[in-house]
Amino acid sequence: MSDRDGRRGNQRGSALPVGSAAISSSRTDPYRYTIADLEKETDISPRNIRYYISQGLLPSARGRGVGATYGPAHLLRLQAIKVLKEQNTPLEEIRRKLDDMNDAQLAGMLQVETAPPEDRWRRIMLDDDLELHVRERGGKSRDYALEQVVDTIVKQAEIVIHQHLRNQR
Repeated sequence: MSDRDGRRGNQRGSALPVGSAAISSSRTDPYRYTIADLEKETDISPRNIRYYISQGLLPSARGRGVGATYGPAHLLRLQAIKVLKEQNTPLEEIRRKLDDMNDAQLAGMLQVETAPPEDRWRRIMLDDDLELHVRERGGKSRDYALEQVVDTIVKQAEIVIHQHLRNQR
């Protein structure tokens, strides 16, 4: 499955910043960032970003070295880490909070609008022969209840697909 929730804007209703490493992809998140892009957006040094990855606060980058890219979820989680660090929250507590929150919940906590600036269809590949299409309406506040429904559908589909594959063996 792909990362579905982590798109970020600077303020509620603002457009999603697109990093210099943004690439077109068949995955659901077409926005990719270099570590320099993340530093520019968050004012967190690459050294600290790598440290947060090593401590389990952030997932690893896609790829290695200079070709490594990060997704919107990385950007969102870094913003959350920054806010929690400014509140003098210990790293272990930050880890627990991040583990307990999905990207939509983090966006709500940070009060950032993660909806794209214009309508678009999000394609979620559930299996080779099964996909879900979700319309994201531009110019409107993100519908977090709908996002929870989509997450539930995806989780249930994963369970059913896994059971189906196990029964075929």
